[in-house]
Amino acid sequence: MDRGGLSEKLKALLFARELTCANCGAELFAEEYFCPHCLKTLPFNAGHICSKCGRAVGEEYPVCLECKADMPLYDAARSAFRYEGDVVRLVKKFKTGGQWLAAPFASRMAGFFGREFAEADFLVHVPMTAAAQKKRGYNQSFLLAEELSARTGIPHERELLVKTRETPPQKELSRRERAENLAGSFRVHERAKCRGKTAVIVDDVLTTGATVSACARALKGAGAKRVWAVTAASVPSQEQPGVKKRLNYAQIVKIQ
Repeated sequence: MDRGGLSEKLKALLFARELTCANCGAELFAEEYFCPHCLKTLPFNAGHICSKCGRAVGEEYPVCLECKADMPLYDAARSAFRYEGDVVRLVKKFKTGGQWLAAPFASRMAGFFGREFAEADFLVHVPMTAAAQKKRGYNQSFLLAEELSARTGIPHERELLVKTRETPPQKELSRRERAENLAGSFRVHERAKCRGKTAVIVDDVLTTGATVSACARALKGAGAKRVWAVTAASVPSQEQPGVKKRLNYAQIVKIQ
């Protein structure tokens, strides 16, 4: 095929990425990111969810017991996938060099903006410190927010939220310890942009919700009217069948 004779738009469609499934690598014959088999088998976060944190629960409770015990500071959160099965592998790959996975994840997250989050004024990603971002090479939450902004037309405020200090790794901490660890670690750079607005925090995984709550505290402190959150995946509530009771979150998932 002579690429020189193709329009720029057609070149972008044909050569921007390989048409293979983001999960299993199977060849695709449509402009999609997942093959029909994976669309049936991947753990989408559908069914019974908590109306507050959006995590999967075993029965149709309006609000899960964990949120009732420790109400999040954000107004609502939603996730495209449950953090289990193949999604665990995909998220870890996304965080360790697989930047291209931002597009497949965002393609499943964007639907919330036509439903629950239709009134969003702007997106804001969960920031990293400069040192942490330099070590990883990129911020995966930033990439998700960029993809979502391109798909929804909602502006991404790239420098609005700042992480002011490095925090110890969260993976060995309990829900309460995570919240204490993050207290005061985020601030808003331009407070006037928040006043009376509805912000949507974008992140890769919602575990206990401590990180999103810490960001929400900063945004609401700057005058945001509402703060929602959307993530690629979330850890199912401990009410979900198959999730053992009394385990701390480090035992359920290992998120760096």
